[in-house]
Amino acid sequence: MGADLIIPVLATGFTLYYLITSSNLVWEARANGTVVGVTLLTLIAIQVARVVIQLRRSTGSLGFGDLGRWTPAQAQRLMLIATLIVFVITIPWLGTTLGLFAVMLAAMWILGVRAPSTLLGVALGVSTTVYLLFIVTLGARFPAGPIENGLAPLFGGGL
Repeated sequence: MGADLIIPVLATGFTLYYLITSSNLVWEARANGTVVGVTLLTLIAIQVARVVIQLRRSTGSLGFGDLGRWTPAQAQRLMLIATLIVFVITIPWLGTTLGLFAVMLAAMWILGVRAPSTLLGVALGVSTTVYLLFIVTLGARFPAGPIENGLAPLFGGGL
């Protein structure tokens, strides 16, 4: 059960960090972050309660099982982490839309998706939706790259 607590512990830390440091953001960002954060903390509490119940019943332990053993799933985890690190490093140059498109392609490839229509369809769908919803409609100030700069005149130059 110890491995089942890794993500909840990290998510709790990230959520608390966001809630503490978002006091200088506009009220919409604070409100949205609070709703998402409280929901996430509630789900984390449910997961922790599930672990505690299994520990009390002696049907689980706080060991990490096969988490440290090298498996194909472990290789995928490490490749996904490396992909996300590259995404974070390159987003200032690629921009949100192109960076998200590339990271979606890479992540699906790592997870075994090979159909070109699925790879391109999902990556294009996600990146287009984020661009239209967050950048164009809500005017979010995500990192701009060649896609955002190229389309800015078409959408009123909101960047």
